[in-house]
Parts: sequence; structure tokens; C-alpha cells
Amino acid sequence: MRICPKCRNKYPPGERFCLQDSSVLVEPEDMARLGQTVGNYRLNSILGRGGMGTVYAGEHVYIRKPVALKVLHPQFAKYPEAVNRFLREARAASLINHANIVDVTDFGLLPDGVVYFVMEYLEGESLEDIIERDGAVELYRAINIANQIALALDAAHAQKIIHRDLKPDNIMLLRLPGRRDLVRMGPDHTWVSEREKTFDFVKVLDFGIAKMVDPDDLTAETIKGAVFGTPEYMSPEAARGEEVDHRSDIYSLGVILFDMLVGRPPFEAEQGSDVLKMHISKAPPRPREYAAHREITEHAERCILKALEKDRNKRYQTMREFRDDLQNAYGSVHYRRHAREKGLIPSEEAMAASAAARPKRLTDEIHEWFESDQKRLSVEEARQLALVGDGDAMRSTGKRSPEEAARLADELEKHFEE
Repeated sequence: MRICPKCRNKYPPGERFCLQDSSVLVEPEDMARLGQTVGNYRLNSILGRGGMGTVYAGEHVYIRKPVALKVLHPQFAKYPEAVNRFLREARAASLINHANIVDVTDFGLLPDGVVYFVMEYLEGESLEDIIERDGAVELYRAINIANQIALALDAAHAQKIIHRDLKPDNIMLLRLPGRRDLVRMGPDHTWVSEREKTFDFVKVLDFGIAKMVDPDDLTAETIKGAVFGTPEYMSPEAARGEEVDHRSDIYSLGVILFDMLVGRPPFEAEQGSDVLKMHISKAPPRPREYAAHREITEHAERCILKALEKDRNKRYQTMREFRDDLQNAYGSVHYRRHAREKGLIPSEEAMAASAAARPKRLTDEIHEWFESDQKRLSVEEARQLALVGDGDAMRSTGKRSPEEAARLADELEKHFEE
């Protein structure tokens, strides 16, 4: 029997999602932990359940700080090698200390031998949920997300930590207030600058868990039933059951970038084994052909296909190399500083000169009048300026009505008299 943690409806063992609210179903023992205290933390609600553990929303019993706790499934508790490996990896993940990696603050053992660890509580959405709901992600946004994932993984690889289960469900996106200027190409092929309203701040989750089930460290009996990764995002060497290194994460990030730009991963099938065979032997489709209606630059496609090379020696060899090449993949939207560095938009001086060469609109002239020494312009001259019709009509989308012109002239008179 499985249970929906939201509506508490019960389902047969084969079901995965609640038919009413689409929540991931959990086991009765997961529900039984609600309200319990684990170390210094109280478990308040269930956030989700994965192949290795159940994630709870909780709080510190003394300082009331909200946290997220991941409690591993009981079947792993009987393997000391698994528990010890997990604790070592959880320690290592906390030592990475990177802003784009979820912060692991505590870990320990429950009385029944089940291991848990405590993470910062994040209010956001998983990349998986966003793609599932909205489909493909705009190019510049996808590059921004991939950039941050690459930064996080580069820091992890420097600590000899390989994620091994990188997928959209392990990427949390926090929407924060915008902080940069965007430069967008308009219909007339001129660049228009605007302030970004919000941006995605990436948090990579689940460091240490994939290492816990390393087949080099555990017995065959321990491995049975364990999940080593999600088939759609696994590298060919992982699909073959070979030893993997940091370049396996590079392959997985290439799959994620493909997924973001196209709206689906490159290989899909009903059976996971069929997906693994595709990763091993089938060439990935070209994103620009797969989603011809989406903006995917030629360079973005080259970045993806290089990351998806079957031979790991032909891929990018580091996350930094991948990230550096990705900076050339932008399309009709850029971040202003990046666009300046690449020479994709004119300099500030050139844009100012171009603006000065254009015929002035009436609103521009009025603005200059307000900013200038107003005593040099009489009220009558201001009225005539406001009533300009023919010249303004040639440079604007519509003709000013006599009522609008009179109202504007009155406003100018009031401003002049003040």
C-alpha cells in the first residue's frame, strides 16, 4: 500500500503518483515518521520520495530554523559499507562549500540504524517540474542554469566528488529579484536593453548518495535493487556498468541542456534498458532539427553534441571547459556585460551617437526643454512646440488630437509659471 502525503488517499503498491494532486506516493513507514524528532529536528511534512530516501520538511526543535531532512530507506541500513560510505560522502559534500550546492549541515543515525542528513530548506521548484509544466526553456535562461550547474560540479570535481545522478529532478531553482541588464534583439534587428525581473539561482541536490552505491565498494547482494542513476541522464560508460569519472557528469549536463532547450531528453523509451542501449550505441538527435521552432544557436548545438560524445575522451574534459565554450552559445538575448565583452552590441558611445543621429520625437524635445534653461523659451513657443503636428506625425505611430495638444500645452504653462 502507498499513501499520498497530502490528501492521505491510499493506492496499490504499483502506483507512483496521486490521481488527485499528482504528489509522489510514499510508504506507510514514511508517514509514521511524521511528528517524530530526529536528533534536534522535528519532521513536519513530506516533501518527496526518491529511490534512495524520503525528504521531510522539518525544523530545529530549539531555534525553530526550517530545514530539510533526507532519511534513507530502511533497506540500506543493514549494510555497514553503505552507511559508512554515505557518511563520508555527506561530509565531503558539506566541505565543497559552494553557493550552488545545497548546504549539508548535519547528519547522523536513527535508533533503528537508518542514516539521515540535514540540509538547508529551499523554497523553489525543481528543473524537472518546470520542464514538465512549461516545456522548453528560453535559450539565455537555459545557458544561465547550465552555467551555474557547471560551476557547482567544477567545485565538486576539484574535491574528487562525482555526482553520478545529475538530472533535472536534482536541480532546484530559486527565483530571486533580477540583478542584471538584458540586451534583446528587437524586430528591427536593433538591440533593446531591459532589466531582468527575476533570475534562476541554482542549487544542486543529492551529493554523496550516488557514491554510496558505488559497485566497487559494495557487494553484489548490497547492489541488488539499488538505483545508480536515472536512465535518461546516464552516460554510456555508466550504462555499461563501467567505472565512471567526472566526465560522466559532463555527459549528464549535456543531456540536461538538451532537455531544457528541446523540452525532452534525447533518448526516451518505455523500458529503462532500452534507453541505456540508446546511450551506448545510438547517436543523439540534433537539437536544432528536433525542435526547429525553438531558438537554439548553432554553437549551442555544438556544445551539446560535444558533451554527448560516446567516447569520454572526445567530450569536454572539464566543467570549466564546457562552461567557457557555452558563453558563445547565446542567441537573441544576452546579458549586457557578456554582450559587450563579445562585441555583439555597439559600445555605449556608438549607441549614443546612433541615438543622436535619429530625428527627435516631440517627447524628446519636451524632455530637453524641461532639462534646459526654461527662461529661454516663452510660453507661446512652448505651446507651438506642443502643437507640432505634421512633423511629429511622420515620426510617431499616431497623430496627437487637438484636445491632447491643448492639455499638454496647459501642463507646460503650469510648469513654466512655477
